[in-house]
Amino acid sequence: MTGVYKFEPSKDGFDVLFRGKSIGLIKPSKEASGRHCFYLGCDDRKDPRTYRGKIKAAEALHTIFKLTAEAKKKKWSPEKLLVMAWDDRPRASDAPE
Repeated sequence: MTGVYKFEPSKDGFDVLFRGKSIGLIKPSKEASGRHCFYLGCDDRKDPRTYRGKIKAAEALHTIFKLTAEAKKKKWSPEKLLVMAWDDRPRASDAPE
């Protein structure tokens, strides 16, 4: 999925496009170690989850985009959406070696 996302610079970070449609915003940041990373524009927590690389952040945005679209289409309850999101969350064990 590397080539499917396009990143357009914005004043806050990068607008992520998937097949020409905006799916959200990612913002640049730095980890405590000084390494560059990104977090999702919709994550307004004090310590947002960070992603190493634009592609990883874009993949997370895409997963959220797909889940919210499916939730609207199938009229899921908030509880059902949480259950489905929990199943789709990235796991450390799924990371490529």
